[in-house]
Amino acid sequence: MTASLPSLPLPPSRRTLVRGAAAALGAAGLGLLGRRAWGADNDKPITLSWTGTGLCLSPIVVANELGYFTKNNVKVEIINFAGAVDQVLESIATGKADISLGLIHAWLKPLEAGFDVKVVGTAHAGCIRVLAPKTSGIASIEAVKGKTIGVSSPAGYGRQFFSTALARRGVNPDQDVQWRVFPADQLDIAQKKGEIDVIADSDPNLYLIEKRNPGAYLEIANILKGDFKDRLCCIVAARGELVKRNPQQVAAVVRSLHQAADFIAENPNEAGRAVSKLFPKVAQQDLSSILSTIGYTHHAKRFDLAKEIESYAVDLKQVGVLKKSTDPARFAKFLTVDVLA
Repeated sequence: MTASLPSLPLPPSRRTLVRGAAAALGAAGLGLLGRRAWGADNDKPITLSWTGTGLCLSPIVVANELGYFTKNNVKVEIINFAGAVDQVLESIATGKADISLGLIHAWLKPLEAGFDVKVVGTAHAGCIRVLAPKTSGIASIEAVKGKTIGVSSPAGYGRQFFSTALARRGVNPDQDVQWRVFPADQLDIAQKKGEIDVIADSDPNLYLIEKRNPGAYLEIANILKGDFKDRLCCIVAARGELVKRNPQQVAAVVRSLHQAADFIAENPNEAGRAVSKLFPKVAQQDLSSILSTIGYTHHAKRFDLAKEIESYAVDLKQVGVLKKSTDPARFAKFLTVDVLA
């Protein structure tokens, strides 16, 4: 008899997760928001926080390594929270960071709670996918109803994205499916043992799973395709006070990130070398292959930033994350400041 893999604690519902995060951020923000005042002193570095584990956010690394921040006359100090999404969110609420990057799904509920942060730009489009074994007969999002979904984090990007994808297909992400959490490098093992039916995660993990199991998996959802095609994925968010006091510095950071994104899109091999130190377990060639698939040219299409935020607000309102009373259009307009407009 094959022993079951020990999964991590079962995650609470999506609503519980985002409401808990919002409450924690709100409490943090009450006493500390605005502690660091920004005036005309551009000599102080802008602190930029991220998880440090998202390959999709490589423009941060490339902008720093290739000097784009310097070229745009902005000093940046990068804070790496080693995979802790909640700490990235909290960092900007408490003033530990001035600008942060992350998945749009993780940000909207805390921002609805009212703490002073503005969405100032896009980081890229597309970095999350869902895989099902070809032998399972699961070939669509709708077919996941009644199944168990494996994710690498209870509040991670895989669950956040796929919850809205399920809801768009009439599958309740809290009632019609089960979620189980396993270490990222054990998700395919858990699937083979029958612990889970499908895997929702991001690259490089899914890329490596497919490489270990050639031809074994079918992609049934991708944030770059279908309903989510041409929509932003990760955002650039800044403290509202900084946006008001020093919009030029915020614009310089966003411009640097976009320039780095353009470089990655045009030079994935060089970009793979630049980020290889952060991902020592992944071959440089594999990093370059993954980077070439991410939507780094999304910003160049100049979509209406508020409209994109509004579309996600509609999704999250549908699954009960945002309040029924929230007007997605007004919320998005209030939340966004396109500093490059």
